[in-house]
Amino acid sequence: MLRPIPPGFSATTIALRLRLVCCAAVLAAAIHAAADDPGFTVAPPGSWVKPQFYGQVPAPQVESTEDDRLLLLEHQVNALQNETFHHTVRQVLTLAGVQKEANLSLDFDPTYQSLTLHWARIWRGAQHLDRLDASKVKVIQAERDADQFILDGKKTAILVLDDVTVGDIIDYSYSLKGTNPVFAGHFSSTIPVQMEQPAGRLFTRVLWPTQRHLFAKPHGCSVSPTAVAGKEAVEYTWDFQQVPGLSVEDLLPAWYDPQPWVQLSEFKTWAEVNQWALALFQLSTPVSPALAAKIADWRQISDSEQRVLAALRFVQDDVRYFGIEIGSSSEKPTDPSTVLSRRFGDCKDKSLLFVTILRALGIPAYPVLVNTAWGRGIADWHPSAGIFDHCIAVVQCNGQTYFLDPTMNYQRGPLAAHYLPAYGCGLMVTPATTGLSLIPQTTGLPRTTTTEYFQLRGKSQPSDLKVVTVADGRAAEDLRQLFAETKRSDIEKNHTHFYADSYPGIRLSTPIVVQDDEQQNRFQIVESYAIDDAWTKPDKGHKFRCDFYPLAIAAELKKPVDTTRQLPLGVSFPEHQIVRTEVTLPDVWPAEADKKTVSDSAFLFQKASRCAGNKLVMEYEYQALADSVAPDRVPEYLQHLNQTQQALGYDVISR
Repeated sequence: MLRPIPPGFSATTIALRLRLVCCAAVLAAAIHAAADDPGFTVAPPGSWVKPQFYGQVPAPQVESTEDDRLLLLEHQVNALQNETFHHTVRQVLTLAGVQKEANLSLDFDPTYQSLTLHWARIWRGAQHLDRLDASKVKVIQAERDADQFILDGKKTAILVLDDVTVGDIIDYSYSLKGTNPVFAGHFSSTIPVQMEQPAGRLFTRVLWPTQRHLFAKPHGCSVSPTAVAGKEAVEYTWDFQQVPGLSVEDLLPAWYDPQPWVQLSEFKTWAEVNQWALALFQLSTPVSPALAAKIADWRQISDSEQRVLAALRFVQDDVRYFGIEIGSSSEKPTDPSTVLSRRFGDCKDKSLLFVTILRALGIPAYPVLVNTAWGRGIADWHPSAGIFDHCIAVVQCNGQTYFLDPTMNYQRGPLAAHYLPAYGCGLMVTPATTGLSLIPQTTGLPRTTTTEYFQLRGKSQPSDLKVVTVADGRAAEDLRQLFAETKRSDIEKNHTHFYADSYPGIRLSTPIVVQDDEQQNRFQIVESYAIDDAWTKPDKGHKFRCDFYPLAIAAELKKPVDTTRQLPLGVSFPEHQIVRTEVTLPDVWPAEADKKTVSDSAFLFQKASRCAGNKLVMEYEYQALADSVAPDRVPEYLQHLNQTQQALGYDVISR
């Protein structure tokens, strides 16, 4: 799996993730302590480093939610020597802050990086307490992403600081030297300008070779560095002091980044990034006899789309997802023949295998690099090799273009019905690529139709409920995966619990029945329940009643905590829920027909209810139309949400 560079770290330190961890969790990992090679060195910073210091000013009043205060976050990058110096100063203000901050954890990739510890000290008033004891530093290989089927080979140096108390200032620094060879010497970095936590000082210094170009693009801000030209290098400095915490509103769209930052890249154009990617995905050896034999079998399929589907099903379902992303393998795909023989690979491995198969079948296909977190947001970024975290494929078949994900399991149906998340844009790795390409929204959007059949009997008699759920598109794939990977008894228990809050006496009367139409990518389940106490009576002064409520639609009507907004509001998209409730009542029931439509640019809601004789029917439909709401439209959107919520539900009250 490709990984984007996190804010504040460079490509030379892409393997670094500075996090403070629970001591118990750390010590549970396997400790690799080799006396002859501890995995790090202890030495002063390089002579090129100019360490900065935090301001000795009276501390502001501590907020009740503030466990610690960031006094200094410093990064210095020497692009001539491929070395990065890190320096953090943080004051702990509560016992919770001590618990979080007194354990230092430094990640590095030993295949191309060396770690040097410079100092770890505690300032207690004017007293300076040295806490860097090399014998107490433990190096572990925790493989934190193993539960995501990824092995990256990274190691972590752990130092548990002694004698840390509330009010102490923790001051530590270290350097990482070396770059991942897969980037072929190309540099990229991100510089923090403001974070959610207040900071006394955010300092970044970059020494850049005079003969190379460096491009800087601010995002969400308009800041520029100071630049001092030298004989061999230009010194760029970004220095932000007394930076207030960033107020972030809830429920932001996935593609929206509220945090201001500066992007650095050595690439000038996307065409240059594409040339880098082409070299990674270039095949150096012919396909193996085993892969050639598989391709020959698929060549016997006369229809082009069926050939694509056969190859896609094989790569998706028969080649399991597992990534060994150690060193350059974090970005460079494995040879397709090797992926076939071992029957596993990560996104780039599986995509290249799929593309290789299709090309051998005479079907144009190419890898596509995307960013799953920021989606279309990367269209505003400066060209860089470090912004992608996923790889898919684009295929030309019968005059149509299809964007397909070889890592997605349980997909079925024709190519046109294959769902793909809204990545928005991506880098098509083709010889002619000069920029990012638009990835249109696919047609295999999720739709779930739930039909509830209630047989409501007398107040002292048990009632029956039959639920038929029909899932299409991505919703069908989700259910198909659920029933393939989860015990049936657990599914039945969870589904029963879903209705138990509304009908406490409910129980499953027969096992769930499943029907899978793979040709149409449609998945159906049928549930049958008995309800002992469908009729309820709140107290003696009230009549018996039975309530009906479309829970699946109510779950989509999420309201933000921050209703007065400066930032866009994210909406769960794509979503399409249809709930139809049909109730057979014990007697003829007089009721007026009712209709309601709520139309918003972000969603459409429709309701219709009617009663004929003893048959009551309620129909609801909710469909998301967009993934976000502009700040100035949020009041109108919330008004429409309120109208929708008020239209939900129906109460039958006994006479």
